[in-house]
Amino acid sequence: MAIFMLTVWFPLQKGMDVGKLYLKRPREIPFVTKWRAFNTAGGLKGSKQYHLIYTERGKGEEAWLEVQKYFLPLTNEIEGFKIDMEYLVGVTDSMKALVGMQW
Repeated sequence: MAIFMLTVWFPLQKGMDVGKLYLKRPREIPFVTKWRAFNTAGGLKGSKQYHLIYTERGKGEEAWLEVQKYFLPLTNEIEGFKIDMEYLVGVTDSMKALVGMQW
């Protein structure tokens, strides 16, 4: 299983437009098993969202592409919409990989 964390920013005045586009997007994405989104204030950048996305085991690359396709209309149509995608690694896996220790 892969986990992605996306951080999204958009201007406050674009909130309604972003919401309308989200409603047009598919509710299920191939290879994604769980998707949680959280809103918070983004300071001078406007609104900020965090998305935690869990994928099917062994399908991280495929899910990464599907998530990019999901957000493409928002990045193209909403001026000031910015996104940062990160691939997360669990502490247990990173301990094994970095120092050969089992947690």
